[in-house]
Amino acid sequence: MNVAATNLAQTGLERTAPNDRYADYCLWDYAPLASPGGKLRCANLLWRAIDSTGSGAHLKTACMALRDRLGPFRTVFGVKKFADRLSFEFYFYDYARLERDVSITKVLNILSPFVDCPLHYSEGRPYFMFSIDLDEDITGRRRPLDVINIYVGNPGSTVSSGICYELSPAGLRLANFYFFFDARKEMDQIIAKVGCSAHHDLRGLPISAILRPELLDCEVVVVANKKFCDGVYFSRIKIDPLIGFLEREGFPADLVAFAREHRNGLDHMLYDVGIDYMVEGDAVKVLKTAFYGLL
Repeated sequence: MNVAATNLAQTGLERTAPNDRYADYCLWDYAPLASPGGKLRCANLLWRAIDSTGSGAHLKTACMALRDRLGPFRTVFGVKKFADRLSFEFYFYDYARLERDVSITKVLNILSPFVDCPLHYSEGRPYFMFSIDLDEDITGRRRPLDVINIYVGNPGSTVSSGICYELSPAGLRLANFYFFFDARKEMDQIIAKVGCSAHHDLRGLPISAILRPELLDCEVVVVANKKFCDGVYFSRIKIDPLIGFLEREGFPADLVAFAREHRNGLDHMLYDVGIDYMVEGDAVKVLKTAFYGLL
């Protein structure tokens, strides 16, 4: 049993180890904000979120298999909230592209004892990441995994960006565009990009309800154009804005309480959060919220 599994079995908590990695949801490394000795790993937030659904034994087993086979801190998790329902997405990056080690084929092979997936994708294509949604039904083989989100780069753009395609039994279709901005140096461009949308009017746009001031003490803002809405992501926020986000967006009370109780054990890390939204009149309607971390 590895150190993390031993910690979890003995205390219900995963504590840091000397060789832990600290990276954001793009797997870009950062230095911890404080000495991490004796503190908690981000995965504790994932386990509490899964527990809050009332079931998750199969999902946790699949998560452990991913970590054991890929190695720790190679998988990014996203805890997404739609109305009162949580869902879980897992992201896999390998910027080596065709020389990749973490591939769709490899991950599906790791998950094959838990997951039925009818999908196949050529490893000769230069994707740099992909993601899958997993839940108790999928990891318990009661429902197949029938969508893989595949991301490719956007050469020639003056803004760091990515393009997402959805692979399903019906084939491949264009889904979302993502544009990355420096939150401290490019605020004018961020505002312009938020305003440039097919989904809402420009006049009267409630920009402060989209680019929330309490989340703008971050390093990177990502603006997304999606099929049915827009999205905005705040990357590398600190623990207090994360706790405020979880509470304000109505994440499960026991998850919020855990984050508050263990604030000092989680304050050495940076976090990423996102919001999908529509603008109706002069109001922002939130469709989905999410937070992200390393498994």
